[in-house]
Amino acid sequence: RCILILEVEPLSTEDVLRRAGAVVTVASVEKELQINTCHGVKLMVDSLINDRALSVFDLISLSGGMPGAATLRDCKVFKVMVEKQAVDGGLYAATCAAPAVARGFWGLFIGIKEACYPSFMEQVSSSASAVESRVQQEST
Repeated sequence: RCILILEVEPLSTEDVLRRAGAVVTVASVEKELQINTCHGVKLMVDSLINDRALSVFDLISLSGGMPGAATLRDCKVFKVMVEKQAVDGGLYAATCAAPAVARGFWGLFIGIKEACYPSFMEQVSSSASAVESRVQQEST
């Protein structure tokens, strides 16, 4: 079971996971089930993040893009979910701006290497090391 937070990155991630047979929940940190993205795309999510706060997932994926990554960063419920996922040894992923804007801001992952969208490299937390690669895998 996986949880994704919205726009292009999670839509493509959702597609790949579903094709692989995963049960996927798309949740929003907003207050409505219908999301209007910054590019004018209207999307309907499965649930609100507040309704999933106590759920257990095999993977939590943070998608990037702005202002979405900042919205994720500012959601206390979501931060607690990601912290618990990390502490419990669960999988989590972050794409585009999310590694720098959300995950790095929370200071959860001290000493790891992080890759993110190039224009956000300077925002990678001082507790992590920015690396210029398309994919970075770390164990915490």
